[in-house]
Amino acid sequence: MSMDRRKVRTKALLRKALIEVMEEKGPERITVRDLTDKADINRGTFYLHYTDLPAMLQQVKTEMWDGLKQRMEKLNPYDYLSFATRNEPDPMMVKVFEYYAEHADFFRVILGPKGDPAFPVLIKEFLKKHHITKILNIQPELAETILPKDYMVEYFAASNLSIVLHWIETGMQESADTIALLITNILGISVERLYGIKNHNHGNKRKTHVRKT
Repeated sequence: MSMDRRKVRTKALLRKALIEVMEEKGPERITVRDLTDKADINRGTFYLHYTDLPAMLQQVKTEMWDGLKQRMEKLNPYDYLSFATRNEPDPMMVKVFEYYAEHADFFRVILGPKGDPAFPVLIKEFLKKHHITKILNIQPELAETILPKDYMVEYFAASNLSIVLHWIETGMQESADTIALLITNILGISVERLYGIKNHNHGNKRKTHVRKT
């Protein structure tokens, strides 16, 4: 086995051990000894890869967040209404849920009761700023007619995250396409029924395409 492959394998073992120990003890009580025992490696090997445990945890969280954010940045909030009208999942949202599925062990722990409370806040704040607020700004004159917009933004962001966690915790029995369609419809249909906002694409003329399966 080459040195590079050995490093990759060792880091994968340590990350797997980190997630398992976090699920057992929470992030605040983990020790390097916990990880090395779980991964069946010595302490010296751990320090070849990471300066300390907080540095490792931060690196893992940063890499996971960067990957998720890259996919969420490709979401076009104006598309939710269009795809919901056709009862089709937003293809870009499908990719977000495929990422959640690919790293389900990490997200199940980090978003759970023994995870990091700051991580779900990152997700919610991103969704609120870059997507949900923009949907309700399509027709701002209607946005306060039924419920205050800030409450709706909070509701949609929180419900989105709750659905993600429930899906992961229940073993992801539904496909990423199915959950993406659920979120697409919740956002699209709710906005239309509550605020009278229908399928609008002004402000963003990008054509939408449905992924063929």
